Amino acid sequence: MNDSATFAESKTVWDQVLGHVGGLRQGGAGQRIADRVLGRAEHALERAVARLSDASRTAKFLRGRLAFTHFDDDVFVSSYPRSGTTWTQLILYLLCSGADELSFEHLCLVSPWWERSLAWGNASDESFLALPRPRVFKSHLPHAWLPANARCVYVTRRGEDVAVSYYHLYRSHLGFEGSFDEFFERFLRGDLQYGSWFKHVAGWQQQRGNPRVLFLAYEDMKRAPEETVGHLADFLGLEVGAARVAEVAELSSFASMKAHEDKFDHLGELRLSRKIRPGQFIRSGTTGQASAYLSADQRARFASLTSTPLERPDIEWRLPDFLH
Repeated sequence: MNDSATFAESKTVWDQVLGHVGGLRQGGAGQRIADRVLGRAEHALERAVARLSDASRTAKFLRGRLAFTHFDDDVFVSSYPRSGTTWTQLILYLLCSGADELSFEHLCLVSPWWERSLAWGNASDESFLALPRPRVFKSHLPHAWLPANARCVYVTRRGEDVAVSYYHLYRSHLGFEGSFDEFFERFLRGDLQYGSWFKHVAGWQQQRGNPRVLFLAYEDMKRAPEETVGHLADFLGLEVGAARVAEVAELSSFASMKAHEDKFDHLGELRLSRKIRPGQFIRSGTTGQASAYLSADQRARFASLTSTPLERPDIEWRLPDFLH
């Protein structure tokens, strides 16, 4: 439903409220009708407020994007959510900063989540300019929405495993109470915060051959973490020895990140200002989880959608909701 329809619905319901509840007394059929009408009014108004909030945050992001000062040595790590973004972000930060411990209060304070920081007003170009260079930014955006000619690392992960991991994040952080089967249908439709996984991955694949973009696979990172650190150091143009590679791999290991989960959970970013209790962000750090969740039919349906995703009109990518 578009915004105009939402506001029209809100006005219609509110008119009904004013027409029905005036002068009603407790008890009887009149009160039951009023309860139903007030319930509809509350729901419609909540939807309208949510859409207004999202529109406001989208406008803030777009304004911040226009004002952003981009440096040639900036590096953006992007992926569809639950694909290893934060893990890669930490490795990049450790390499770029030379840090030998996780001394930051939260990773977002030293390596911001680019679009979310702008949309929520947690950062500005001025605060970004205060960061030591080279700066590392996290993102879940398509390549076209990042600064022109940006230096990027894109992380892919097996889509079925992404669906399982995202399902658990939606339950722990975003209030989803449905089953995995219900979530899987939303995943196939792209009815999630960052839209379609299929479209997101296919769009980034068009940057294959771009020397400013490095592609990593989550499964390869799990198999050979020190090799991954070396690839990233080479991409950044840094000369690091074997001891430093091993140190960065250890600091960014699953065990290390799990032990310091409050430094990475994106609710920790909100908790800094809104005192929100963090959930289970660093969950399992494994591959192949999908085998325990997807049926044979679901696996077949998923495979059928990976053939020509760029040509599918029903999975067009859109700007993400900035509601969470």
